[in-house]
Amino acid sequence: MLERGRAPVPPRAPGGRCDARLADEATLRALQAQEDWGSDAGKLAALRAGDQCLLSLVDGRPAGYTWVHSRGLPEILPGLWLRLPPGWLYNFAAYTHPAFRGSGLQSWRHAAVLQHPAWQGCAGLVGWVRGTNHASRRGQRKSGYVPVGWIVRVGLGSWGLTWASPGLARHGMACVPAPPPLAAAATAR
Repeated sequence: MLERGRAPVPPRAPGGRCDARLADEATLRALQAQEDWGSDAGKLAALRAGDQCLLSLVDGRPAGYTWVHSRGLPEILPGLWLRLPPGWLYNFAAYTHPAFRGSGLQSWRHAAVLQHPAWQGCAGLVGWVRGTNHASRRGQRKSGYVPVGWIVRVGLGSWGLTWASPGLARHGMACVPAPPPLAAAATAR
């Protein structure tokens, strides 16, 4: 969990001037066509569904991105959603191009999300990372995230038993097996 009010850390990016802007579909398609960008059709579908991508630029060149879900109910595992407290964003993907790694751009982007006009009313940023994804966990720590709980899931695919720590509930979050709109649509069939 990363709370609003944290000042963006100035990056040490090679080259020069750093900036951030929201990506449009044409920009994301262009990045998808390039090697080493970790962009895929799923991210374009997320954009069409209402998620947004904040690009970091160094001297006008794309250097990395942070994807943000602002609709309050991101799917964190197949068949498992995380209900967020009102006013919180969910960071579901971040990437820094190899040419710019080690320059502090990911930390800067995460703080820049909370300073961006698109998310002025937001209280903070939540991220969920698998316990075995050590690189992402390290990136979150460097960005200033504070751990607030854990989720354990035992099962296959979209089916499983889930346990969540009390810390999530204390922060207004809960694991949801099916989001209400999908559950209502399935019942109506």
